[in-house]
Amino acid sequence: MMDYYAIKVHYFDASALVKLVADDPDEEPGREALRKYHREYTHPGYTVSFCVAEALGALKLKFLRKKISETEYLRYVRNLLLVVGNTFQIDELDVLLPVVSKEFEQLVGKYKLDFVDCLQVATLKHGKYRIFDGPSKSILITADRELAKAARSENARVWECSSEDPPPRN
Repeated sequence: MMDYYAIKVHYFDASALVKLVADDPDEEPGREALRKYHREYTHPGYTVSFCVAEALGALKLKFLRKKISETEYLRYVRNLLLVVGNTFQIDELDVLLPVVSKEFEQLVGKYKLDFVDCLQVATLKHGKYRIFDGPSKSILITADRELAKAARSENARVWECSSEDPPPRN
């Protein structure tokens, strides 16, 4: 008898993307578990281009606030671009669609999320992999506890990687 595994789409938000590439102490909680999970189960991983931009901005802030050196900053940016380019696909919703605008406004009002976080939740609800359900339901991977809480309230499957164990493979 063969073992069957559910196919899952793994969406990484900016905080998870940063954890994949940054080695500074701020990224320690959950970093190794996230990297191991990414290597073993998430090829390809998925994200939205806004999350890549937000991750680049987070790395810039680490550098400007002198939490990382210029050498580390350059290495982390290079690694982020390599990881995203080689192991991720971009799943984009048209942010000008009325359904996306409406979803954004509702999520901001309900959870006080920013645009990129709302876009993550909207992508899970309205993106091309929204049809997956049950064991194949997509997973949002984040280190942002508020985003995780909001996404769960919207019936999304979530792994908050800085404080929770990785989800089971099946």
